[in-house]
Amino acid sequence: MQVEKIARPIVVVDPKTAQREQLYRLEDFAQKIPNYRPGSGNPRTARPAIRGVSAGAGTGDGSEFDTGFMLDNVFFRHVGFQWADYIDIESAEVALGPQGTAGGKNTTVGSFVVRTQLPSFERKATLETQFGSYSHVMQRVNVTGPIIDDKLAYRIAAYYDHGDGWFRDQVSGASLLNNNRWGARGQLLYIGDNFTNRFIFNISQSHEYNNNNDGPYADTFQVFWNGTRPTRTYSQNLRLRLGLPLLTIDPRKPFNTDNGTLDQRLHMVSNELNYNIGENVFTSISAYGNFRLLPRNDMGNNLTEISKGASDTYVDQFSQEFRLTSPRDEPLEWQAGLFAFYDYVWNRANTIYGGDAARWYGTVSNGVVTPTPYLLRGMASNRDGKARDLQFAAYGNATYHVDEQLALTFGLRDSWEVRSGSNFSWITAVPGNGSVLDQQAAIVAAGGQRFYDTGGQKATLNALTGIFNPQYQYNENIMLYGIVGRGEKAGAVNTGAQGIFVGGVFQKFQPVITKPETSWDYELGAKSVWFDGGLVVNANLYWNDIYNFQTNFVDTSVVDANGVPTRQTYLGVAPHARLRGLEFDGRWNAFEGFWFNFSGAITEARWIDFDEAPIDASWIWNVPNNPPPGFIRPPTQVSRSNSRFNAVPVYSFNAGFNYERKLGLLLEGFGEWWNQPVTGFVYANVAWQDKTLVTDPYAFYRYWQPAYAITNLGFGLHTDDERYNLNFWVKNLTNQLPLVNNGTAIDPGTATAPSTLNFYRFPRTIGGTLRISLY
Repeated sequence: MQVEKIARPIVVVDPKTAQREQLYRLEDFAQKIPNYRPGSGNPRTARPAIRGVSAGAGTGDGSEFDTGFMLDNVFFRHVGFQWADYIDIESAEVALGPQGTAGGKNTTVGSFVVRTQLPSFERKATLETQFGSYSHVMQRVNVTGPIIDDKLAYRIAAYYDHGDGWFRDQVSGASLLNNNRWGARGQLLYIGDNFTNRFIFNISQSHEYNNNNDGPYADTFQVFWNGTRPTRTYSQNLRLRLGLPLLTIDPRKPFNTDNGTLDQRLHMVSNELNYNIGENVFTSISAYGNFRLLPRNDMGNNLTEISKGASDTYVDQFSQEFRLTSPRDEPLEWQAGLFAFYDYVWNRANTIYGGDAARWYGTVSNGVVTPTPYLLRGMASNRDGKARDLQFAAYGNATYHVDEQLALTFGLRDSWEVRSGSNFSWITAVPGNGSVLDQQAAIVAAGGQRFYDTGGQKATLNALTGIFNPQYQYNENIMLYGIVGRGEKAGAVNTGAQGIFVGGVFQKFQPVITKPETSWDYELGAKSVWFDGGLVVNANLYWNDIYNFQTNFVDTSVVDANGVPTRQTYLGVAPHARLRGLEFDGRWNAFEGFWFNFSGAITEARWIDFDEAPIDASWIWNVPNNPPPGFIRPPTQVSRSNSRFNAVPVYSFNAGFNYERKLGLLLEGFGEWWNQPVTGFVYANVAWQDKTLVTDPYAFYRYWQPAYAITNLGFGLHTDDERYNLNFWVKNLTNQLPLVNNGTAIDPGTATAPSTLNFYRFPRTIGGTLRISLY
């Protein structure tokens, strides 16, 4: 079905555009879709967002994302399932508004949907080789054809993606933010007399230094709002505690100790059966996914060996869907289905201490450091966080065509969901190093955790998702539509929930499971097609209220012996957040062979009711044991009510063009191979976004990332039969290196950490791609 015929806001990237413009990662697709941001950091901490909303907090191990992900009609919950190159897409699109009444799992804001190419009964094979800056090499192969004529076909697509990063660790020489991944995807398609069956198997791995997008750029310059500074800066602590100088304040020249890659592995398998029952179609979709991540982070910067933290993550997901669909183009079109989903996440967070830890975390008196007793290399603070999600759902939707102009669509989904989770904290001790209690005390002094077990916690939810989606075909060119939608998602599992102790005495556990989140979405839009498809213009207005929005809080209810709050971060809910804005997209065939494409968004993401928001570190100054009269204690929270999200640009636009022109026998005379007609092409795309605040809005020092644009362009030749295609391209032409847009891209540092900033994944890259259809 054409996008212009669907009465909902949808932006689609087609396979020809993806091939021509070298789009194969989610961040590439985002440069064509202004209100979608994949937030790709690493396989676990990526935060894909639509309309400025992702997971409200945490990493998604136990949190449901407001932005969902669908691959070939299968919903994958954990963000790790999105970490891959997409080399054989049929389409990539963003579906906006509450999802789930037409299949898959329910999401509250929207979903990113990828469909890959089907196996073909026509024998085809393509080989693609790409060379680029930083020794980047990518090899891609895509082969399809019949096994049994008109009955059974296969498709195999595979890639190898390898290249250096754009700066190096000064200790090991490791090339940071590099490319080192591969993947393979196999499919079988069987067509029977009254059914089809599609089986898909996918495997991919990456071993990359992709957790190094921040680095030191200055010594500590933290200033508290009461006018004080830390007792010592980071460099002063280095000199005093470890006798080391500050080696670098260049984020592109880090001195990391024991630096390693993040090792990711992904397996996915699915089977889709479509069986004709009379005029209706019965569909069964079965799927399993397994994701594993083993990070190998550094032990410290500046040649220190203090500690290294990581979170080993293991995910297993199962889903089964049955649905029955009526014929199309009937006065009443309907669909009904059942959906079952199970997801298990085991997250092992560990902090392993190095040889410098005892002095670094020791006490200082009169300029003399007393090392922390019993804190030895190899000791560790560990926490096993587990999260489970079980859902059974029934859904249905129907479209009633009142007449040739007016149609009414209703959708409803009822989901029964069980969320459960637990957290168990334990330590790795060194034999012969005092008692276990001695070693636990040493780890606690170094910021680690005691033994505790929250026990298993469970919450159930009967979630209701519904949409009312009328559409009116005003004339042959213009369609108007509206949406009223309600979405709901279960409470998040806090896989980092801690036990709170004061003086070694247990006080309470942080909440393991939050309240559920509810979304109400209201939209008005228009889709128009002019000049026999030569001009397409779509626009959409939306207003989305989200209640019990899941985000971070700071628990200040427990105080120490001096009356100072212990300040423990936990996952909670803000009463009310709101999204509203305008989205538009279109394309114009200005003259033969020339298409101009454009899209844009005006976004306002705002806290409406958030009176107990956590405060920036600049509001947390030390409180002496016996505060003098008039001493101002730091506040425990701040109100963010009626303030904007600080990492979402208000304006974002994409604009580009592609032009193709037949050149005939341009290369005639160079030999038999060259004596065939060719077509020349050129394209360009500019993705611009408005300035964004990259620090906490209440920080002492506040910084804005200026507006910037990422420009990609390319040109090349292909034979008219598409057998040979040669493309030369430039990505990030103007070498823009903006700060990573995560709201805390600049950190002023502390007494134990330098000032750091996060920076863009890749600068300007230049390369070429040769694509050959072997048959």
